[in-house]
Amino acid sequence: MKNNNTKEITNYEIDKNILFIMFGVIILSLIIFSYKAINHSPCDIVNFDTTANGYRVGEIIRFKDFSEDAQEYDWDFGDSTVHRTIVNPFHTYTKPGKYTVTLTVNSKCEFSKELVIQKNKPTIDSTRIAKFKIPKTIKVGELLSVKDFTKNATSWEWRFGETSEVNSTYKDPTYSYTTAGLKTVTLVVNGDPRYSSQQQINVLPSVTVARITPRKTTRTPGQSSANTIKLPDAPTNIPPVNPTPSILETSKTPSISRGAFAKKIILVSEKKASASDFKKYLCNGNLQTNTSAKGKKTTFIEFCEKIKGKKIKIKSLELFKNKRTNCIEYISIDYSKGLF
Repeated sequence: MKNNNTKEITNYEIDKNILFIMFGVIILSLIIFSYKAINHSPCDIVNFDTTANGYRVGEIIRFKDFSEDAQEYDWDFGDSTVHRTIVNPFHTYTKPGKYTVTLTVNSKCEFSKELVIQKNKPTIDSTRIAKFKIPKTIKVGELLSVKDFTKNATSWEWRFGETSEVNSTYKDPTYSYTTAGLKTVTLVVNGDPRYSSQQQINVLPSVTVARITPRKTTRTPGQSSANTIKLPDAPTNIPPVNPTPSILETSKTPSISRGAFAKKIILVSEKKASASDFKKYLCNGNLQTNTSAKGKKTTFIEFCEKIKGKKIKIKSLELFKNKRTNCIEYISIDYSKGLF
């Protein structure tokens, strides 16, 4: 009998402990639930917007919050920089790419937005843009002188619009057009096409057409008008006239010897003559005639400009002439104390 009573008491005590534990868990759950209910604030609206000119590297971007009932802010800009905790912060990205910006409101409500940051545009310094001055019109064969006014320019590339090649690499070059029309003059300074500049010049034909005005005469009987001159009838059955070699010979270019040409070159170097003095010896009066000066390719007009004011001594001179018209097509010259 004694053993049975002890077993009953033990079972009763175990059941009683379980009830106490269950009751304690319920009370603790109610306390936690009540605490959360008291401190709960719902995430009604969490939103923000950004403002920038182009969303590029180095550009300042403004972030503006539109969340409701927001009291605490945590801005994560997605680029591993320090978080910001103010309402409307500013931020600048240092590298291009995609960034996820996250705003956390009241330590629990989040909103994210992706930003695409592009490379920064290269800035153009307007003070470095090429500046030069040319006339509005010029005639074929006339000497064009251009002047550069670009600040801090150390190199020049001139294109005068007749070819796509660079015509000169000097600061204030000269040029003579061989064809008429509207030409575009381009200058690139310091080897940077971003700072190039263009101007147009109208090249007029060198030949002008003379206008013939009828001579006023006194009207006499039999004439239809006082200002009309009656020409005799043109003869018929005249064969067409074609130029013959004998006729073409009369239009040959004046001849000049190598010695005389060299003396004129010396006068150019002494500023007593200019490139224009050679036009009658050059084919079509072309001052852009190809010239080899000390083995380097240039034009005759540039060669003359660069030796002007320099005392030179000519070592050798070759003039390559057209056999039919006797005009000079190519010049090869070697000298000392030159610039080439």
